[in-house]
Amino acid sequence: MKTLTAVLTIALLSGAGQTLACSYDGQMNNPFTQSYPGSLNIALATRTAIENGTLTPPESLRGQPGLRRASWWLNLLARELSEHYSADIYVYLVDSNLWSRVSPDLRHPQIHSDPAPTGSQVLLLSEATLYELVNNRLSLSQAVDIGIAQFSLGAGKV
Repeated sequence: MKTLTAVLTIALLSGAGQTLACSYDGQMNNPFTQSYPGSLNIALATRTAIENGTLTPPESLRGQPGLRRASWWLNLLARELSEHYSADIYVYLVDSNLWSRVSPDLRHPQIHSDPAPTGSQVLLLSEATLYELVNNRLSLSQAVDIGIAQFSLGAGKV
């Protein structure tokens, strides 16, 4: 047990895993201090869309069950993105701080990827928006039009 504690302490002090930390890992991140440019706008638009009935939020799942579900949904989204884009796209779930990379060279998205490098294509959205997209209740263009998803160029690591 002491060895595990020592390893975890060293990892925390060295900053290891900071770019991979998401709420599914048990990290309770403050979206106002740790976020990506545009995330707050997506979060607020998502809250508004839920309140006015445009979006139906999925059941809240934490830890590994939540990560498995989000990973499955990201796999489904990756299929659609790969059909329309020939370059890597980084997907950032603003409510869980989860980064993923969709690449035409990979069969499945890379979940828990590093944040998008500067100049990369980034898709910002919430888990509620992802839920609606994979259930075909909303198209990506509709999500962008109502402000609950946004494409932008990567601004570098957060």
